Amino acid sequence: MKMNPVSVPNDLVFGILTHLPVKSLLRFRCVCKSWRSMISDPLFVEAHQSRSASALLISFPDMRDPDRKRTLFCINEGEAHRIPGFSHWNISQSVNGLICIYGQYSPKQSHRVRVCNPSTREHVTLPPPFFSDPDLFFQCNSLGFDPSTKTYKILRGWMADSWGPKYEIFTLGSDAWRIIKDAPEALLDTRGICLNGTIYWTKARAIEIDYSRVVMQNSMIAFHVGEEKFRWVPLPPAAPVWTSDTSSMIQIGGHIVIVDYQEVAKSISDVMIMWKLEDSLNGVWSQKRIMLPECWMQGYPGLGPFCVTSIDGGEITLIPNHLFRDWYVVHCNLEEESPRREVLSGLPQNDWNVPYPSIYCSEVSEYAESLVSLKEICRH
Repeated sequence: MKMNPVSVPNDLVFGILTHLPVKSLLRFRCVCKSWRSMISDPLFVEAHQSRSASALLISFPDMRDPDRKRTLFCINEGEAHRIPGFSHWNISQSVNGLICIYGQYSPKQSHRVRVCNPSTREHVTLPPPFFSDPDLFFQCNSLGFDPSTKTYKILRGWMADSWGPKYEIFTLGSDAWRIIKDAPEALLDTRGICLNGTIYWTKARAIEIDYSRVVMQNSMIAFHVGEEKFRWVPLPPAAPVWTSDTSSMIQIGGHIVIVDYQEVAKSISDVMIMWKLEDSLNGVWSQKRIMLPECWMQGYPGLGPFCVTSIDGGEITLIPNHLFRDWYVVHCNLEEESPRREVLSGLPQNDWNVPYPSIYCSEVSEYAESLVSLKEICRH
């Protein structure tokens, strides 16, 4: 071997390494200086991220903890792996492998907002927010990414007995929160999804028709991460009134999608309706009806209520809100429209002396491993 050394082209090494999991790559940075430089290169990080398989992040509340801290699990191909070191309260939608964790209802935790990379175990604690109130009773944080400047931002909305709603924003790498003006009068209390530099929320709001009638109307709000401005997106008239038990907002193939499953959840129909946002500026939507097989009601009893997410462009995943002893999810192929049940292993047993542990939509997030370095982001 010394007489005939083997030389592997760098581009071939680059391609091979981009297929490996983050855990292995973190170890391989110690192989040599050239590998360390390659794995840390932004081009490699981006190439690796584009090839990372999608998984799910699910958190479970610990009923024995007075603060209801949750344990975070990553689920991939039916196997659940606990992610240590991230006892948290709520998680934002994952953006490029990063998530935001925060306390939602507890005033004493209202200042603790962190951004984490579960793959590398990196995390940063953000400075105390601009707005603070001892009477805070609800807050929601959304993580956004501006692809034009490669900038990550956290948008925080909160309410208190004496205030609200208020909005502020923090840019990773800066040192202070900033107030957002011209913000919505309603609190964006649902999970935001960041897509192509814009964060979207769907919300039902009360509209006063006259002095005696108030109706609920759909609304979608978009926040441009780069311009830091809100705008309203028109929704189709037939779209469902938003509730977390009968509808979900997800992203599929680079589009925002609203899934209406209120009749499926009530076991009175086997049809789910999907509304795909084709044109965000003009509010153009397309509709797709998914006819679930007749065996759906018989094969998956007690599925509803549930939440819906997407792991890739070809499947949506249905996750029951209430699980007993058998942990499982149901995958539905959008082309074949055929569901398959996947049993999950490695999740905690129901030993909390409660009828069942609960999963809520805000605790489920699509996720892909990433080498994005918080240390590098905060250094600039």
